[in-house]
Amino acid sequence: MIKIHDINKNLRWYEVQDPDQEEQNQLVKLGITPEFLFYALDPNESARTEIDQPTGSVLIVFDIITPNSDLAATEPVGIILDKEGRLFTIARQTTAHISKKILAPVRNNVDETSQENLNAIDAFLDASSVLIADYISAITTINRQRNIIQSNLRQKLETGAVSSLMELETSMIYMLDSLRTDRTAISRLQAYLSSEISKHQEEFFEDVLVENTQAIDMANQAAEVIASISSAYSNLNNQRLDRSLRTLTMLQALMAVPTLVTGFYGMNVHLPLANFHDAWILTFAISLIMVLVELLILYKAKFFDR
Repeated sequence: MIKIHDINKNLRWYEVQDPDQEEQNQLVKLGITPEFLFYALDPNESARTEIDQPTGSVLIVFDIITPNSDLAATEPVGIILDKEGRLFTIARQTTAHISKKILAPVRNNVDETSQENLNAIDAFLDASSVLIADYISAITTINRQRNIIQSNLRQKLETGAVSSLMELETSMIYMLDSLRTDRTAISRLQAYLSSEISKHQEEFFEDVLVENTQAIDMANQAAEVIASISSAYSNLNNQRLDRSLRTLTMLQALMAVPTLVTGFYGMNVHLPLANFHDAWILTFAISLIMVLVELLILYKAKFFDR
């Protein structure tokens, strides 16, 4: 699918989603290199900025939050700026919501003068700011989920909490990596366009980088807290397992004593008092005395205090 939006005389936006071969050929005719198309559509591509020197086009592979993706918490989307001032967004089904991120700032820009002067760089920076805000919103949601899990763990240790914390931790790893690579992509684009951008756009670049840094700081803090809770939960589980093993060890040792005594008296050999009429009472008494001695030894060794 290819949709063309004429925002103003300076900006034409090509909204591309899951292009078939015919549509890809159409994009190549418009000046997009096959290599750029391949990178833009690759779901495993890392975020970065790449420049095609012959045409002067710039590809920005930008990681965005993908809540409906089965692949990861974030996925890359391709954004291309060419020398003619055109903007191309090349998305897949899971990243198609970037179109709303491009349109929202444009529609909210009610100043007619600003609307007329809006260009591809402005559109990218506006979208970047909105996309970074999505990261902050996602991190805030993860913090809320972590608070719920943490509150439940104070009341009762639950096995399912391990899986929940692991999912949150995995999401934070993806987000942190994406935010860092996005920052690199924005910084490189700023360096490449340094001679072409206005003072306002230069300040906008700095604002977007500051927002990105704030999101990274939030993600780092959230990841550290989740890791700390996971570690504490693992320690509690280890302690619970240790107590269970010590209890089982003690019971095994105590049960071995009656087995030993009754085993001796169950042998087909002559033993003292074996022919006594109430010999079973004797074996019970001997077992009880030995169990009490064993408990005393365990108490002296502070087995129950550990």
